[in-house]
Amino acid sequence: MNIHSIDNTSFNSRSDKDLTQYNPRKNRRHNIDTIIAMDDNQVKRLAYIKTLNKIEDKKHHDATRAMIMATPLAAGAASALLGSNRVTLCSNIVTGPFARVLKGLGGAGSWSILLGVAYGINKARQYFENKSPNFDRFTSENPLLTAGASIAAFAGAIALGAKGISKIAEKSLKYINPKTIIRLDNKIVSAANKFNSNIIVSKTAKHANKVKNLQGIEPLQVIAKKALSWSPTILLGGAFLNEWIHGRTADTEFVKNYTDMKNIQTRLAQARINELALQNRALKEELAEQNA
Repeated sequence: MNIHSIDNTSFNSRSDKDLTQYNPRKNRRHNIDTIIAMDDNQVKRLAYIKTLNKIEDKKHHDATRAMIMATPLAAGAASALLGSNRVTLCSNIVTGPFARVLKGLGGAGSWSILLGVAYGINKARQYFENKSPNFDRFTSENPLLTAGASIAAFAGAIALGAKGISKIAEKSLKYINPKTIIRLDNKIVSAANKFNSNIIVSKTAKHANKVKNLQGIEPLQVIAKKALSWSPTILLGGAFLNEWIHGRTADTEFVKNYTDMKNIQTRLAQARINELALQNRALKEELAEQNA
């Protein structure tokens, strides 16, 4: 449903000054009758449109998306900076800044996979909700059960995925020549040596070690480490909290808009009944005068 293509100006107050340019005076009676004739689904649809126009839905979703996308980056930074500068390969050991880069890539990759699985499960749920009205009604009426099922599906997908990757890796190793692994390790070590010997990298590492060894900043280091280690969880929690608060705000605003529209519809219907009653009385009086 393309909600942006709907013109809801005729559903404003009858005394709205801007109403005239959209609905000339001669057509207002028709607009009022249209409002009175709206069924409940039409009223809900317009209340939903009005809600989206007020709560800045896109702005909040963009903020949530930004926090989720920043989570793997924060996880990679935490893995690179808080872990040791040593990575063991199949036949060699890599140390220095290059090892931290590898750890950072590993941390970011792990979180990216987790978020990708969660995204896939959420998309699957949305697909079935769109295809089945009964399933959509069940998930909306049972949010806690739906959340539990989603978490269980996420845990199951991770467990099965890890098991499947382990089996694939085990079978693949049988067909890989050990010399190929050694050559690959040697290439990684060579790339690490070039990276670590780079002037910019080496100077940056020296300055970082100097800052790390400064006296009197141990409390700040502890706080920084805690903040960095918790940053992925904080970002992800902030994203979910933002969506939850926004959802509650949207629900409240929708109920308010829906109630206001139903009240307007009721008042207009009562006004039309009173008008018809006056017309009927006038007709009766005129008929009585003619028969007199």
